[in-house]
Amino acid sequence: MKKKILYFEELDFQLSSLKKLKSKFNIISYKNLKKKELEKIISIIIPMNNFYGKKFFSKFKNLRSVLSPTTGNIHIDLDYLEKNKIRFINLGNQKKELNNITTTAELTVGHILNLTRKILVIHEKFIKSKKFDKYNYLLSNKMLTLGILGLGRIGLHVANRAKFLGFKVIYYDPYVNNKKFEKIKNFNMFIKKTNILSIHMHYKKRYLNLINSKIIKQLKKPSYIVNTSRGEFINEKDLLNSLKRKLIEGAGLDVIKDEFKLKLRKNPKQNKLFYFFLNKRKYNLFITPKQGGSNKSAWTTTELLLINQLIRYEKNKI
Repeated sequence: MKKKILYFEELDFQLSSLKKLKSKFNIISYKNLKKKELEKIISIIIPMNNFYGKKFFSKFKNLRSVLSPTTGNIHIDLDYLEKNKIRFINLGNQKKELNNITTTAELTVGHILNLTRKILVIHEKFIKSKKFDKYNYLLSNKMLTLGILGLGRIGLHVANRAKFLGFKVIYYDPYVNNKKFEKIKNFNMFIKKTNILSIHMHYKKRYLNLINSKIIKQLKKPSYIVNTSRGEFINEKDLLNSLKRKLIEGAGLDVIKDEFKLKLRKNPKQNKLFYFFLNKRKYNLFITPKQGGSNKSAWTTTELLLINQLIRYEKNKI
């Protein structure tokens, strides 16, 4: 008899992924989950659509693994899982296999070009005025320094693409030494040399609000911020005030704070930055709805990487 695992429909796995999953396990969909099945679930595949902790996991008395098709874990109560000896499986340990997935880096470069060239700002002005005006406030890529905060897999992809486009690239990462790009060992010096700050780190609690008004003020002018990593890195109130006071030229975000919580997903307007984005379109602020990994080929790869880890983990278990 196949072991039963719980699957959330909003994960929307590719047909090939579901086929492989069904060949090894009996899939129970979350919307059809019955109380009598709770104790039969040995694994849960969870989307990043809410925070999952003791209240949720404690329902499953025989749970031994939790999976999430993400590289992060901010939406999971890891302390509870560890305490109850439940294995957490995600994509964080699949760096080599993920190296060919460049979708987040491509989106990051898109945000950078949109901000620095003011593509959508000019587009909206043109639609409104219907005049073929030219604007004299645009700078060449060669005049701007891109500062990569975290030169891991995605940061390196961004750095390579930005260098090709003519940007000067520097980076801050205590754990990486890459001679291809200039490493700045002092964080504050790194910030002072950076025009475009691009964030590519794994989130930890100590990094909450790392980018605040003090840091933003130190950025080299003109200054921009791009974040396709985690919304929690940025103090959103400080970023908002910096945009209003024109301390920063623009921001491109694929993430906002608490985006993984169900309450915010139901009503994004609760987020001050998103509300401002909707109502103050004259500012060079653009938010995309976590589109970094949104690519069918990337989804297929990451889904199979996750499923294969589950199969290996369950191989010799009763």
